[in-house]
Amino acid sequence: MPRRGIGAKHRLGFCAGHGYQGRMHTVFIIGGSAEAWRLARALPEAVVWLPEAERVPRAWPCPVQTGDIQVPAAAAAVVVAPHPCDARAACLGVAAARRAGVPCLQVQRRGWSAGRNDRWTFLRLEADAAQVIEPGARVLTTLGRGGLPKLAALNAHVLARRLRPDDGNFPLKYGRFIDARGPFHRAQEQRFLRKERIDWLLLRNAGGPGGRPKLDAARDLGLRVAMVARSPWPGGARVGTIQEALRWLDQI
Repeated sequence: MPRRGIGAKHRLGFCAGHGYQGRMHTVFIIGGSAEAWRLARALPEAVVWLPEAERVPRAWPCPVQTGDIQVPAAAAAVVVAPHPCDARAACLGVAAARRAGVPCLQVQRRGWSAGRNDRWTFLRLEADAAQVIEPGARVLTTLGRGGLPKLAALNAHVLARRLRPDDGNFPLKYGRFIDARGPFHRAQEQRFLRKERIDWLLLRNAGGPGGRPKLDAARDLGLRVAMVARSPWPGGARVGTIQEALRWLDQI
């Protein structure tokens, strides 16, 4: 009989978590992305580590770790799938797999690419926005609370979209939080950008469908986009989709 890997066993309904000789087969997932959650659903015996409280809380179908990374003794592989802009979590996951002596795969979805009529300026760091965004501009950002202090030198009115309110004050001199949870459609984003008289979008190159309507609406309205590049992830095997990750798991 041809050898089947972990991914195939779960998709074909084999006894969850066991190999053909009765060994436990756990996949340890470094989470933080939508891809990590979908992979955990496909692999019910997975264990997930989250680097911090989730921006979009969700019910995980498996045990969840926080704090220090502890690769389970039964782990057959580590899949590193944090937020695509979270290079720190990616490095921690790769290092944990190396210490545990198990195979490691990184899952990082593709970033967005500028198309025809897009008016994008690419930045290396968030703080570089102060060098390209003109004083007095109105800026919509999705950098999150942790990214806002890096904009201290930006002389602009900043609207920071967040998913849920908290008790903290807005950390910049000019601007405010906008409490809103998507998904948003292109027409909704157009209306919002017009209403708030936005001149610039400022965001990290996360990729994926969730932020695409903002970018499409900005192009429709001729707005500028400041796109912060991803920090590099460590070297190693890497794929861009869950389907590719499952195929990789089939081979171990």
